[in-house]
Amino acid sequence: MSTPSNEMHKQYLDANSKADHFLLGAIVAACAYLAQSNPYAPLGMNPQTLFLIDLIVLGLAAFFAYRRVENAVQVIKYNAMFLEGFENRNEAKFLEGRRLANDYAESTILHRHVRNSLIALGFVLYVTAKIWMAYKLVG
Repeated sequence: MSTPSNEMHKQYLDANSKADHFLLGAIVAACAYLAQSNPYAPLGMNPQTLFLIDLIVLGLAAFFAYRRVENAVQVIKYNAMFLEGFENRNEAKFLEGRRLANDYAESTILHRHVRNSLIALGFVLYVTAKIWMAYKLVG
């Protein structure tokens, strides 16, 4: 029998997973769009180089978004190992599952912060490049 708190936690995990998958898809779609629509020129102090840097930053955001999704799956796997060790009174499996689940949980937090920071940086770089391009065309 499932308790209300367990049901709420399942809903939280499901919503969190959907949000992570959505962000990963949105970042990859943004990278694809920018790769096709950005103007490119030789590297230098120009808006086109800033567009390229923005694309690289968003590519890194996609990498960390993927790593977060992948590590979240590992957390669930090792939580199951942890619980199985607890239920079967297998101390070695219990301790190893707990250690691995905690390690992967910490990395998901790190990947979330890095992903979100790179998304924000990518947005700022894109807007800056667009403004720079507009002023370059006018001036």
